[in-house]
Amino acid sequence: MSADNGVDRTPASPIHNSDAPSLSTLFTAADDDLAKKRAIDRSVRAHHALEELPGVTFATEAVIVIVLHPGFELLDVVGPLHFLNATGARVELVTTGETLEPVASGGGVALVPTLTLDEAPADPTVILVPGGDTGILLRDRRAIASLAAWGAEAAFVTSVCSGSIALAAAGLLKDRRATSHWSVRHLLPGYGAIDVDERVVEDGNRMTAAGVTAGMDLAIRLLAKMCGEEYARFTVLGAEYAPEPPFDSGSPEAAGPALTALSRDFLAPLVEELTAR
Repeated sequence: MSADNGVDRTPASPIHNSDAPSLSTLFTAADDDLAKKRAIDRSVRAHHALEELPGVTFATEAVIVIVLHPGFELLDVVGPLHFLNATGARVELVTTGETLEPVASGGGVALVPTLTLDEAPADPTVILVPGGDTGILLRDRRAIASLAAWGAEAAFVTSVCSGSIALAAAGLLKDRRATSHWSVRHLLPGYGAIDVDERVVEDGNRMTAAGVTAGMDLAIRLLAKMCGEEYARFTVLGAEYAPEPPFDSGSPEAAGPALTALSRDFLAPLVEELTAR
């Protein structure tokens, strides 16, 4: 919109592609607030400049389905969601439940789904399955059948953490290289997949991430595929994604045998539930 008159000055950019109401005041200004108007115009110009960078495009026709099952790992969803929202795609949080009641994560924080399985599109561009209490998902035959059906149509079939076990159980990783959380990665061959000790593994249109935080790495790779590497780099900068963990214990090798053994015992029920029968 012009800087001369009006209050709503939201830039016309796919980055802000959402039907959800917003209470943000970032792109509103009172008629007499000239400094705010100039700042908004500067941002609008930057949005247009970004869109004109070589290789940058927006996936405004795409549909991304993120599965919400009881006990999902919160960061497996919200970490990737931060980056996938930037694609301009329609993002749907699809519950495995019968209604649109909030779905509680393993940590207790609940997310509000946008669609049920019955309402979800039959041919999403991307499906993403988080980890967490994946045993619940494995026992949900209807949900596993939905994963199989989506996987046959989707351009990208992805998972974070133990979510790859669910993809494998749905037959979507047969003879494919894949990863998972280090504690359950060895279970993948039981479902016909090839386990790989890497943070993010790509095999064709299958993309699987290792434990929890690796989901952000996967989403950044996916963002680059959908919208271009320069835009992905821009989004990484905006998120200030430059991890410097205070403790170098994010893998069994780095943590050492004592902590690793304790963690394996801690996670033993998950391993038991996810072992192929």
